[in-house]
Amino acid sequence: MKPSGWAVALITSAVILTAAHPPAVAQDAKGSKSSGQPAYDRVCQICHGPGGRGDGAPRLIPFDRSYEELLAIVRDGRGEMPPISERRLKDEEVAQVVEYLKSLSAAQP
Repeated sequence: MKPSGWAVALITSAVILTAAHPPAVAQDAKGSKSSGQPAYDRVCQICHGPGGRGDGAPRLIPFDRSYEELLAIVRDGRGEMPPISERRLKDEEVAQVVEYLKSLSAAQP
């Protein structure tokens, strides 16, 4: 199945934006990368932008949602956001994404 024109344009835009704005890297207290960043980059970044800046979808930073609230949004979808299955993003990865977004929020001035 061939992707539609808007899907190709969205993916192309995401690639260009990602190259122009490298993702922010959250670090924990030990200075290592957040374990939630790979899941965020793989599933969320295409719409919500590098570091949750909201390039094509709502801004996620500052992040103040609970794990349960984000999990419900991820599984059920909201607005233009489609539901995301556990096959694509496991519950544990959602928890890691919450911590990643909170660490980005804490790092903001």
